[in-house]
Amino acid sequence: MGKKKPYVFQNQLKTIDNIEAKIDELIKKYGELKGGIPGVLFRTKIAPHTSTIYKTETLGKHKVIQGIKEADYKFSKSDPFMIKASDEHGLSFSSTFNQTKFTLDLIGKFQKKKTKIDVAYWILEDSKSIPEDMAFVQDPNNDEHYLLVITKDMKITTLVEKLSWISQRMAVINGLQLEAYK
Repeated sequence: MGKKKPYVFQNQLKTIDNIEAKIDELIKKYGELKGGIPGVLFRTKIAPHTSTIYKTETLGKHKVIQGIKEADYKFSKSDPFMIKASDEHGLSFSSTFNQTKFTLDLIGKFQKKKTKIDVAYWILEDSKSIPEDMAFVQDPNNDEHYLLVITKDMKITTLVEKLSWISQRMAVINGLQLEAYK
């Protein structure tokens, strides 16, 4: 079918123990919230994007509208500035080291050489720290993967505000210095 791409982080992830230890420490410290939602969730952050908003007009084959990737949320067919509520569309978050590493490996394969890649995390103090009309839904096929979905139709500008608010509350694991290379 084509040439198999090399393992992108083969050298950098040899030092993964410190990443794994940091993630495991955060998971242990923040545990689970009522309702089984993890108290801390992780998201891969690729330069120049923020943890929740994209800064380019396209991302791969997907169009980005006002910072929201079309594939992440369900855009209304009749109004491209309206987002439809869906339990199957949302930003991806990981709840374990293994899922975070899987996401790093997967996304890293598609980046240009020298692209800076980080792992961001969001500590949920309680279920009220999730913005109104948003929720985490566990992937039915992978219990370590969650989607941050919207539970009520909203304008794209409202979603951007909520995701920007979330991004401001996320921290980046320092010292990773991960960089895509091929």
